[in-house]
Amino acid sequence: MTSLPIYSVLDEIKQTLNQNLNLILQAPPGAGKSTVVPISLLKESWLHSDDKSKMIIMLEPRRVAARMVAQQMAKLLGEELGQSVGYQVKMESCYSKQTKLLVVTEAILVRKLQADQALQNVAMIIFDEFHERSIHTDLSLALSLQVQELLRDDLKLLIMSATLNSNALQKLIGDVPVITSQGRTFEVENIFLEPNIKQPDYKSINTILLNTVLKSIKEDEGDILVFLAGAREIKKLQESLAETLKGEDIELLPLYSALSKEQQDKAINGSNKRKVILSTNIAQTSLTIEGVKVVIDSGLEKQSSYNYSNAMNHLNLTFISKDSAVQRAGRAGRLSKGKCYKLWHKGKILQESTKPEILRTDLSSFFLDLALWGVEDIKELKFLDYPLKEVENSTKVMLQELKMLDEKYEITVLGKKALTLGVHPRFAYMILKANELGFAYEASLLATLLSEKDIFKNSYSNCDIYSRFLHLYEKDLDTSFINKYTATTVLKQAQFFYSKLKSIEKINKAKNNIDEEILAVLLLFAYPDRLAKQRGVNDNRYKLSNGKGAILNSEDTLFNERFLVSAVLNTHTKDSYINLAIKISLDRLEKEFKDDIKIKESITYNKENKKFDIREHHRFYELELYSKPISNDGKHDFSTLFLDLIKQEGLELLTWSKKAIDLQNRVNFINQNTNINLPDFSSKGLLNNIDKWLSPYLNDVKTIKELENLDIYTILISYIPWDMSQKIDTLAPTHIKVPSGSNIKIDYSNTQTPILAVKIQEMFGLSETPKILNNSIALQIHLLSPALRPIQITYDLKSFWKNSYDEVKKELFSKYKKHYWPDNPFEALATNKTKKNMK
Repeated sequence: MTSLPIYSVLDEIKQTLNQNLNLILQAPPGAGKSTVVPISLLKESWLHSDDKSKMIIMLEPRRVAARMVAQQMAKLLGEELGQSVGYQVKMESCYSKQTKLLVVTEAILVRKLQADQALQNVAMIIFDEFHERSIHTDLSLALSLQVQELLRDDLKLLIMSATLNSNALQKLIGDVPVITSQGRTFEVENIFLEPNIKQPDYKSINTILLNTVLKSIKEDEGDILVFLAGAREIKKLQESLAETLKGEDIELLPLYSALSKEQQDKAINGSNKRKVILSTNIAQTSLTIEGVKVVIDSGLEKQSSYNYSNAMNHLNLTFISKDSAVQRAGRAGRLSKGKCYKLWHKGKILQESTKPEILRTDLSSFFLDLALWGVEDIKELKFLDYPLKEVENSTKVMLQELKMLDEKYEITVLGKKALTLGVHPRFAYMILKANELGFAYEASLLATLLSEKDIFKNSYSNCDIYSRFLHLYEKDLDTSFINKYTATTVLKQAQFFYSKLKSIEKINKAKNNIDEEILAVLLLFAYPDRLAKQRGVNDNRYKLSNGKGAILNSEDTLFNERFLVSAVLNTHTKDSYINLAIKISLDRLEKEFKDDIKIKESITYNKENKKFDIREHHRFYELELYSKPISNDGKHDFSTLFLDLIKQEGLELLTWSKKAIDLQNRVNFINQNTNINLPDFSSKGLLNNIDKWLSPYLNDVKTIKELENLDIYTILISYIPWDMSQKIDTLAPTHIKVPSGSNIKIDYSNTQTPILAVKIQEMFGLSETPKILNNSIALQIHLLSPALRPIQITYDLKSFWKNSYDEVKKELFSKYKKHYWPDNPFEALATNKTKKNMK
């Protein structure tokens, strides 16, 4: 073991930690950092100061890795696990009073920090494989840094990783020393996909994998580690290999988180037989799997991301990052020379690193933890990345709806209980509400059932949650279609949550037994936004209460159920696919959720008979449960109904007099050309603010005739403040007096070009074009013939008289002999009469 590269920097690590609180350690796969470094620090003086020995907590991002790393460290010390070295993961632990090095994972460290902010019994926290950037790791580091700053100036932090952006960390933490260790020198030969082979997709990848594994079995030595996207892909390849390798003395061993500890150990530990290990990302870091000399990397992983627009998780099949590719390949060179078959082309561009969870996952538990810590502004804590402000806001609103944050975003009693339970806030709310009804254990079982892998091996035509629940509730697990290990895990975890609930509040027991309808009610407590209504009979399309769409397999046992609570969906941009659901009746909805069902009236206008049709709509969030017509008996809120109708049909439902249209045009003209803040009289602006200017005049309106009789001009002029209304006549007069003495109306229908249409004879003697808007905008003059037909359009009367008038006179004189056509328009008398009447 002393040949491990990490030993060459151990003294430097110890010396640096004696002189500094924080240290960043960079060490490639196989260097020995995860096992050698922690146990080498157990005798350091800072761990035993003040005559009181403290402990080291080491954070591992994966449960299997935490257990195996702890096991390996205990072995190196020549001890049993649980003595000097122990571990604590979800629902499983092995440690004692003698434990000085505790390996923890997931939210364990966060819970310890929340329980004792000063971590009085801890001398150091080690963050292993920090590059994975789980949400818990980011939060644990941020909280630890604040503890170090405010409460514990002796708390040491060691951040370790194989692929790490140390510059970004130094910027975050400060001028922290960085030590770099070399990795093992065993060479790994990278073999990329041949250029003539098309990049495989999710349909063809299994064939490529099968052929590559068979090729490696034949040509290479040692055990083979195959990286696949998920458990489904593992099972598919395992079946293909088992069929092809019948009779061969080769073990095919899956490795993923949902397997039992015994199955995981079998894949990780050495064997007398040659092994092909089919693994998810679980084997990507920290684990050294004995005997592996070959890695076959599909290049794919399943990555969860949260869509805040529909409050759903997306499980996307994505290509791995460059960092992940380095980690995976490194598994082949841990113990000797190795090979890595990379099933993509050499020129393929990979992302540098995987997007951290804080930027892509559901942050409801995260912000609940921040509230419990007392954080008012997330920037109080140091994070490498901060979520978008809109994500933070929408998450906090959701937590307020669950009554876990108050109006000041401070954590409530319910929120504290939710964190104690250790489940997602939605499920915590469901369990706590269910306890009021006497179904706390049932809710705990339901929450666990939906948090873990599906207990049914094949759920293609049965997405019914109730059938799964019954098998668990009655402990009927010995059937061929149930994954017994997963089901047993669910039962164990449900009991774990139920025991936690007992520790924080009194358990109520219902007199009646659980049934399908009650279970659906419990589920709707957690997912009020996922009530689904069938769009039509024999239709497999559903509308959700979050406004989105969903599709159910038409062969499913729940097909043609009118209402479903769809807890698990495979989300897509348009319609999501319903994976797990339970039916619920309309009667039960109206009985149990009457406070959440909003009744709203709507009105439509029947243009043919000029009558209103009024309906009553019963809505659950954004989902209309049903609607029914109601009589026009005068008891309705007609003001609101009319406003909604006009918003829908448009302003044309009102009677617009010429005077009202002119006022609208004049105000729009002023708004377009000045900075005076008159109300927005554009059609869009009037519709947007209709509640302000029209609503006060609708109190006594109950018929279409009364609506049509409203004086829109008077209503609009009243909407303009009095001092501003005086400016309108000055800036944009309705008429202008021309040389003939006539008051000619100005046309403002074009907000950029006001028009004065006037007979040519009425403008004689005027050489300067009239202007409005404080003499800043010239009118566009439309000179008309005596028959009121356009002759000329001009902005420059002087130029017209000088250059164009003679031609116009020649053309029109013979046609309009009775009218005045002077030789000199500059000095002629303007008139609106014929020559005869002029005398």
